[in-house]
Amino acid sequence: MELVGIIVAVVAVVVVALLFVGWAVGKTTAMPAQIVIDAEEAIEFCAEALPVSITSVLSYDELRRLLRLHLEWIQAYHWAPEGASDGPIVFEQLDAVDYMIERADVTDLDVTRDQIEAVIEAHSAYLQVMGAIHIDDPVDVEADLAQMPLLDGPRRPSALEEGGATGSTEP
Repeated sequence: MELVGIIVAVVAVVVVALLFVGWAVGKTTAMPAQIVIDAEEAIEFCAEALPVSITSVLSYDELRRLLRLHLEWIQAYHWAPEGASDGPIVFEQLDAVDYMIERADVTDLDVTRDQIEAVIEAHSAYLQVMGAIHIDDPVDVEADLAQMPLLDGPRRPSALEEGGATGSTEP
């Protein structure tokens, strides 16, 4: 009788363990691929991508600190809690400027707004190349908008088009 109780207990423990492992594997499988960012590679990429006017006054240490501030902003303000996001997290590329200016003042990092904007653009390009973020090309977005009809009704000529102006004088 004791042997039957022990066997039932062992089977129950094994079933619970297998269910838990299956749940954990399913949860891990559903997670997006993890991107590993090499700090030295990011610094080198951004240093090469920045214009000469910025790299001539910005040291590697200052660039490294600005990159950390940009990552800090992304993590602090755009981190999706588990299961909270139905789609991609959307933010404007240069939304971080004011945050980084404030944090640069707190950390005694003497940089200008133009330098921060250039670093954000370079760092965003690096993150896009690494596959960590996706940035829509503004040219593509404008082309998509240009192909969309403005109104569902018939198109009326604009005032700038030939014959579109009312009350125009003929020569």
